[in-house]
Amino acid sequence: MLNRKTVALSLVLVLLAVITSACAPGAATVPDREVSISVDTALEAQNAGMAGLMGGQVEWTEAQFSSFLTVLLQQNTGANNPIQSITTWFEPGNQIFIRAELADGVLLGGNTIDLVGTVGVENNHLQVNISEAAANGYSVSGAAVQPVNAWINYVLADPNMGVAVNVETGEGTLTVGLGG
Repeated sequence: MLNRKTVALSLVLVLLAVITSACAPGAATVPDREVSISVDTALEAQNAGMAGLMGGQVEWTEAQFSSFLTVLLQQNTGANNPIQSITTWFEPGNQIFIRAELADGVLLGGNTIDLVGTVGVENNHLQVNISEAAANGYSVSGAAVQPVNAWINYVLADPNMGVAVNVETGEGTLTVGLGG
C-alpha cells in the first residue's frame, strides 16, 4: 500500500512540474540552510519516530525528516523514480518548505520543484497545505496546487503513520504530539 502511495506522490510532483511550466513567472523561496541527506540520518529519524510513538511526542530535524522521506521514497519506488531527493525546511508558525530534486531529463530547463505551505493536524492526521509551487522560474498557487495537497494528505492519512494531536514547527524542527 505504501509503495502505491509513494509512486502516486512521485507522479503528482512530476505533474506539478508540467503545470508550472505553463503558469506565471515567479519562484517559491525556500530557506537558505544546508540540509544533508543520508541513510544513517534516515535511520535516526525512524528511531526517533518509534520512540515518539512510545513517548507521545516526536521531534525531527530538517535533516532527519528530509533523509527519512528521501530514503523511504527511494526504497518504495525503485530505479525509475523521477525524484532524487526531498529536502524539507521548517520555520516557526507551522511553515514548511519542500524541495524535490528530479532526475535529469524529467523537466526541461531544470530539475527542482519548490513548495511552500503550512503543516497542521486535521482528524488526528498530519495535514499539509501547499500554498505555492514553483519550477523553472514559473509558479502556481490556489486551485492548481490542490491535487498536490490531496495526494500528500492521502499519504499522511495512512493509519500506520500514527495518530497526531498537535504539530509545531520551529526553526529547523518539526514536533508532532501523538495520541493513542
